[in-house]
Amino acid sequence: MSTGALVGIIVGGAVAVLLLLIVIAAKRNKPPANQKVCGGCRRVMLPVWTKCLFCGWSPAARLEFILGPMANQVLTLVEEVTTIGSVAGSSVVLADPAVSKKHAGIRKLPDGGYELADFGSTNGVYVNGHKVPKKTLDQGDIIRVGNTEAVFKKE
Repeated sequence: MSTGALVGIIVGGAVAVLLLLIVIAAKRNKPPANQKVCGGCRRVMLPVWTKCLFCGWSPAARLEFILGPMANQVLTLVEEVTTIGSVAGSSVVLADPAVSKKHAGIRKLPDGGYELADFGSTNGVYVNGHKVPKKTLDQGDIIRVGNTEAVFKKE
């Protein structure tokens, strides 16, 4: 066997061992699927924490608009109550005749969840095709107000 072939085998073996060590290290650093991980410092959080006690990060909820005048826009829910209506001053202003002046609101709950409530609108609020007066939102819920639809997402 030539010296070049021997060096190639040694280098190839060393690269294979290095790749194996990288894969093992990556799996070791990945928390189990049932654990909540901070999006800021990547430390494991207790399930009851609404924000990371190490760095202060908290998951941000957002609405990703898919239909209507705000299609392809994203709104991060930063206020305690995000209001939806056709009147100026609402957090989300929808110029739509099917939207009441003060149509609905999304409130951040103490446990970190979010609740959608109809404010007594004429045409109602729909979540996943069902008319609801109030609903705690889940990841992926589709909210319809007038002719606007948005997907609720939370990190």
